[in-house]
Amino acid sequence: MKAELEQLIALQKADISLRRIRAELESLPRRRAEIEKEFDQRAFEFKALETQRDEARAKRAQFEKEIAETRTHAEKAERDLMSSTNPKTYEAAIREADAAKKHISELETKILEQMEAAETAEKTIAEREPEIARMRAERDEQLKSLEERVSTDAEALAARREERERMLANLPPVLKSMYSRISARIPGGVAVAEARNNSCTACFITLRPQMMADVRRGEEVIVCDNCARILYYVPAEQQSRQATSTAPVS
Repeated sequence: MKAELEQLIALQKADISLRRIRAELESLPRRRAEIEKEFDQRAFEFKALETQRDEARAKRAQFEKEIAETRTHAEKAERDLMSSTNPKTYEAAIREADAAKKHISELETKILEQMEAAETAEKTIAEREPEIARMRAERDEQLKSLEERVSTDAEALAARREERERMLANLPPVLKSMYSRISARIPGGVAVAEARNNSCTACFITLRPQMMADVRRGEEVIVCDNCARILYYVPAEQQSRQATSTAPVS
């Protein structure tokens, strides 16, 4: 039975590892969005400058198109003026020609303003380009690292699933059924818990002395009276060895 308990403990560890890997994989799209959002926030002023420059260029193009159309009207007014023999038609042509010239002058002023706005924005963009290039490089490096984690985690998940299925297949049918039933019922799927200091480490209920003694012997499967998890016991010397093996090297 001790060997079977060790199988159950190993299976539980595999399941915990699977849940951790799945949770990490599920969190990666959110982390990717956070990286992009952080970059957008840091680059907001730079993007605003690019927008100002592009809008200024678009307005300039619009004004230049309008000037071309107004000049066409002005040329027509000049022709009408030259060919007019009627005083009213002559005056209307003069007014139209004058209005066209005035509008062209206003448009030329607006074009100069948009040219200045675009040049100012472009100059500031050029000055800040090294900063934004560094920010882009940082973002791209973070995204690359994230993609590598996706690949690594996907491979680890596949390998751990295969290992988990092998462990489950090696369990006796009764234990397999018990483990699956408890895992499905308990939040988090932790079906196996250590008994330590006369208590269940999962629900912290104090165990009856006889139950604790039975768990220590490990000759049969014992479940907690309170949470119904399968209990196991790790001797003090084994706990000490585990603590030593996992302690950081100074």
